[in-house]
Amino acid sequence: MTGALHRLASRARERRQPEQVQEQECELCGEPLAAVHRHLLELPARELRCACRACQVLFDHGAAGGGHYRLVPERRLRLDGFTLDQPAWAHLGAPVRTVFLVQHSDGPPTLYYPSPAGAVRAAVDPSVWERLCRADPALDRARPEPDVEALLADRDHGAWIVPVDDCYALVGTVRAHWRGLSGGKDVRDHITRFFTHLRERSVTVPAGDDRSPA
Repeated sequence: MTGALHRLASRARERRQPEQVQEQECELCGEPLAAVHRHLLELPARELRCACRACQVLFDHGAAGGGHYRLVPERRLRLDGFTLDQPAWAHLGAPVRTVFLVQHSDGPPTLYYPSPAGAVRAAVDPSVWERLCRADPALDRARPEPDVEALLADRDHGAWIVPVDDCYALVGTVRAHWRGLSGGKDVRDHITRFFTHLRERSVTVPAGDDRSPA
């Protein structure tokens, strides 16, 4: 998703330089976009495409995209009882404190994590989803939708089921604000703000909750 990353990182930089912000257009039909809009995932390339309201409505059911486009959902669930202890984290093989895991419809799950160079992709054991779901019934009941949702986990801030564009927005934020070898205080502050805002927009799913949030 290099194109999506480039756009999201550029928008993060533009937010710091308002005078440079340009009007965005829908990447399917060319219509002007609202500042807040949704995305379509172009499956063959795994690229996010900005979509206007009309195109969102057009692709707001599974068969509309003909297997080419999928509308990225809007649900955000905070998994209150979900934890990744040190052995589980080590099993993922991630050298950082923030990761997102995507189950692909055409293959095994893939782990990603943000870095100053963009999203780093790493292969994981195909059984990882089943292991995580056995450990957390709430995750099992509200499994992320393949391709367009992710399990986002952070050692400091918790775990969520989120739209994949949220994950790439976080990657763009890290790229835009990383300084030096360790990232610096500025990027850590922006990561904290990201998770604070995410918490405000999320529905909390307690451990052992029998509901199936939509």
